Amino acid sequence: MKKISKFIDFVNEKYNEEPEYRIKVFFTELEKNIRQWFVNGAFSTNNTILVSVTRALTNSIEKNLIFDFTDDEYYYQVYVIISLPDVEEEELDDCFVKVKKYDKDEISLLRSLGEDVPVKELNEDTIIELFARLDEESDTLNLKTGDVTLDDEDTDLENTDIE
Repeated sequence: MKKISKFIDFVNEKYNEEPEYRIKVFFTELEKNIRQWFVNGAFSTNNTILVSVTRALTNSIEKNLIFDFTDDEYYYQVYVIISLPDVEEEELDDCFVKVKKYDKDEISLLRSLGEDVPVKELNEDTIIELFARLDEESDTLNLKTGDVTLDDEDTDLENTDIE
């Protein structure tokens, strides 16, 4: 029995060390948290509806999770991207988060903002802060309604095959 236990520990240790496994576990937990945000969190009190949560783990270099939601006026997308080469041996450190805001009726991109976020700090409040900063930066530009206020060029980390 002791030999079987040691073998199971050995197999689990090797599997857990893989960066892809750590990313998969992180995205599984994040997806669970995202769904919770829209049931019991701040998003649930703001009349927002979670449209979808999609994980793309097949790309060999970048792994991403995308969630979409709507409110009465806008459609939103949030990309959480982890680059496999950037994963440390022991733990996940940073991820790239890109938030996008669309006009709900015309489905045209209004604003976009992306930045690196420590994995440990990625929570509902962080996402809300990013959208608040996105709106703040846009308000200072004095643009007409419908103008794209920030550059929406795709980054090297963003998988453009997923909609």
